[in-house]
Amino acid sequence: MSTTLLCADPDRDLCELLARALGADGCRVVVAHDGEEALEALRRRPPDLALLDVTLPGRDGLTVLEAMRRSASPAAAIPVILWSVAPCSAEQIEQARKLGASALLQKPVPLDALLARITKLLARERDDRAADAARAKARVRRSVPLRGSLADLPFPALLHQAHGLRANGVLHLRNDERRKEVELCDGRPAAVRSNLPSERLGDWLLRSNRIEPAVLAESARRLLRGEGLQGQILVGMQVLSEEDLGAALREQANEKLLEIFEWQSGEFALAVGAQLRRATALPLEGSAADLIRIGVRTRLPMERIDAVLSAHAQDAIVPSANPFYSFQEVTLSDNERALLAACGRGFTAGSLFEKPERLRRAVYALLEIGLLEVRDGEVFRRGGPAPIVRLHGESIPRRERTLEVKTPPPALAKAGSKPQAMPKVEEDHSHYAADHEQRIALTALLERLSKPSPFEKLGLLRDATEAEIRSAYVSLAKETHPDRYARASHAVHDLAERAFREVTHAFELLTDPLTLAEYRADPERDRKEAQALDEAQRAIAAEREFQKGEARLRSHDWSGALGHFERAVELYPDEGEYLAYCGWCFYLTHGHDDAVFRKAFELLKRGAKLAPDREKPYLFLGRLCQAAGHLDAAERMFMKAVERRPDSIEALRELRLMQMRRPKQGLLGRLLRRPASDSERKPGKRKRPT
Repeated sequence: MSTTLLCADPDRDLCELLARALGADGCRVVVAHDGEEALEALRRRPPDLALLDVTLPGRDGLTVLEAMRRSASPAAAIPVILWSVAPCSAEQIEQARKLGASALLQKPVPLDALLARITKLLARERDDRAADAARAKARVRRSVPLRGSLADLPFPALLHQAHGLRANGVLHLRNDERRKEVELCDGRPAAVRSNLPSERLGDWLLRSNRIEPAVLAESARRLLRGEGLQGQILVGMQVLSEEDLGAALREQANEKLLEIFEWQSGEFALAVGAQLRRATALPLEGSAADLIRIGVRTRLPMERIDAVLSAHAQDAIVPSANPFYSFQEVTLSDNERALLAACGRGFTAGSLFEKPERLRRAVYALLEIGLLEVRDGEVFRRGGPAPIVRLHGESIPRRERTLEVKTPPPALAKAGSKPQAMPKVEEDHSHYAADHEQRIALTALLERLSKPSPFEKLGLLRDATEAEIRSAYVSLAKETHPDRYARASHAVHDLAERAFREVTHAFELLTDPLTLAEYRADPERDRKEAQALDEAQRAIAAEREFQKGEARLRSHDWSGALGHFERAVELYPDEGEYLAYCGWCFYLTHGHDDAVFRKAFELLKRGAKLAPDREKPYLFLGRLCQAAGHLDAAERMFMKAVERRPDSIEALRELRLMQMRRPKQGLLGRLLRRPASDSERKPGKRKRPT
């Protein structure tokens, strides 16, 4: 008999996504959108595991869990995962512990981490048999937990769901003979690859009248001779400048991605955690919502839009109540902002067919990016709290064959190798200036948000009016929304995620009349909740120490920087970036003997393991491998740094220097070769690295 999971969450898109992901792995998913519906599903057929949102309408998740534990049915013993978009209070955490919740998670949870947690619990419930546990472990390792048909879920909706889940991996798409692959970074398309001959760089340049046919033929001949990539060859032929090539690559990448919006059918599969090789990077400008909006307005077939609107002809379209989507980073035109304001009272989807095509496209785009949502029309017209209706169909794809995507393990320096001193490298921190300022600003904001009182979090007095509370919330939600930091580093993005959750939680507390009255009546409530904030305060203190260490490192005060990094690690030992900087400064401070090298290398390896999405641990590992004379391993580490941050100037420079030191063949080699400077010709002692 197949495994059954109950997913009780008010977010219908999220329920659908989990149904797809787990359904592809043979799991039956039952969904519910309020507490009463969840209890009814539990009475009909107890599942093997339940996933409950703490803020379920009607009966909340904790109340549902309490009813389960008191019942005499098999539902009393099943494992339960609780999760919430806002941080839970100390009382809620204690209640969840007493009721035997298996986990209490805070949204958004990465899809791969959630699936791993669910699979682990399901394996434990299958009588702990070794065969079942092995099959569960194998399912976690599968690289494609999410697949389906574009006929059921169009590409804009697929991108919207990936954005909401902060998905990381490669989205494989197929339509007849056409193949596309889109790499996702925190739910945002970062690179794209296509098998269409018409979308190759040379053909694209020819169609856009940037090169002549003879030039294309000559570049193709040189490409076959192994003289480099076609873009590099065209720059070497002085047909294109580097700026022209960059602009052409950006346009080509946009076209590859936008063309998918035209597909009316096809299949998709998400390989969680995978990465693309030799793909065209997408421009960093704009957000995921902007991309969906442009694709819907310019490429999505009109008959597909009308079909969706027809299916909801009697339902009401209203502004979204979800703060994550309400305050996401999106560029709207004046007409779209006016349309959004006009939706305040709601209107039926069927009334749109009297409007011009451009208006229907605009409404559909706002629906797909979550600024508008569909509500049950009959309940809405009666004036009641109408439930949200899912925009797309109810179909769940059947289980299909999985695609395997294997990533080779990183190769590091050989044990016992004698380290060598490295040549002096001038650090370029100019591209970190914006990140540094954002980290300082967000850390200062988080320090204020760490205060227990929701009034203090929003910068308000206890007698603040409802209008003042809402105004303060809107201002802070726009300032901290993670979409504003889509182009920043992972560290900045994580700080923004935490700040946005704190702001949203404070607003939810102050808009609940009962909770608001309790806060105003009990001045000691703030002190009671302060006990649950120690870890957050330690994290903020660690971030401040890290920022001080970064400043010392830039001024070449390695010993002073090491002290700050060591204190950051002591305060927050699970942050891989802190460990990586600590290991690098330890190496710079204590010389280059074997014992120092081994300790620094161990710290960097732990940092890379804890922060696999950051580029700095791999950059520093590359420099250590370079010092040990393991140039191949060093090059692999620098490549990993570039994969994690394509604009990492330091890693790109190291790769270029390594390439220039090798003997080059052909035109590309002659172009890159340069005579050695006087300082390079003279042998002498190598300087210590910075």
